[in-house]
Amino acid sequence: MATMDDIAARAGVSRGAVSLALRRSPKISAKTTEHIFKVATEMGYRPNLNASRLAAKDFSTFGLLVSDLHNPIMADILDGFVMTDDGDIPDTYLASGFNSAKTERAMIDSFLSHRVKGVVLLGSLLPDDEIRKLAQQLPTVAVGRSIDSVDCVLVDDVLGGRLAADHIKKPRHTHVAHIDGGDGAGAAPRKTAFLNVFESNDAVDLTVLKGDYTQEGGYRCARVLFSGPRPPSAIFAANDLTALGVLGAAREFGLIAGEHFDLVGFDDITLAAYDYISLTTISYSRADMGRIARELVQRRCSDVHAPFQTIELPPQLIVRKTSIPALDDFRDGKRERL
Repeated sequence: MATMDDIAARAGVSRGAVSLALRRSPKISAKTTEHIFKVATEMGYRPNLNASRLAAKDFSTFGLLVSDLHNPIMADILDGFVMTDDGDIPDTYLASGFNSAKTERAMIDSFLSHRVKGVVLLGSLLPDDEIRKLAQQLPTVAVGRSIDSVDCVLVDDVLGGRLAADHIKKPRHTHVAHIDGGDGAGAAPRKTAFLNVFESNDAVDLTVLKGDYTQEGGYRCARVLFSGPRPPSAIFAANDLTALGVLGAAREFGLIAGEHFDLVGFDDITLAAYDYISLTTISYSRADMGRIARELVQRRCSDVHAPFQTIELPPQLIVRKTSIPALDDFRDGKRERL
């Protein structure tokens, strides 16, 4: 890569002149500037943005850390974060924690080394206290969970869990299972809200298995459920990836969701709407989640003393073919949003 020193040597000017010309400073004549730009182009020069940021008093680069790069909702949230109305895409470093708190810490250290202006954590596995300490160092937004003294944006997981339970809560279901999200963001409130709906109903047996928000986790747990002496007639998966794993296991046991058992997911990923999957799920706007995260971190960068905000997005139940709807769920022969 050509440097300013290389350009200066070939153009026959000082390094300072090259620096001024590349910034189109009026201190350098138009003729000299044109000459320097021509030489720089011929040599394939590209500015060192890292060096520019280190020298600048202000910059607008953000670090965006996703807990699991394989989860489709991360892409939807990222779209919302970078797609602005004016087309001015924020300069963003993207990193994955690969479902590991240890890796997340390493990626955050890398962000700090690059002197990012703010950090956005998508579904972070880090403890609340660690995220609070990070928020004291630089503007930080947590996506997918609520943390005191940190700007946050999340879906209303409690309402989402309740919507799933109310849809499954039918007399024919006497054995209901939930595959939770383990330590993942939002997993605990989803589980608690779901179980609370059934806690006073002695006629329903509840089984809870620990998942991890992955397709493999859903597959593993579903095999346990389907190989038991009394398989569940309804399953609430903590997210759609988990539900996809359930569908894979069900096929191996000759079972079809929507015929032999009800299945409800959470997130409404793009695949969920395809007819060959047609997953009943809890839906919310991931793009809005990304957009709000961007607005929150930019607001915090502008005013570090602003009151902390927690914004919850409302979910809705989308009924598709993996659950057997009650008769009143049908109108004019079509499944509707509830």
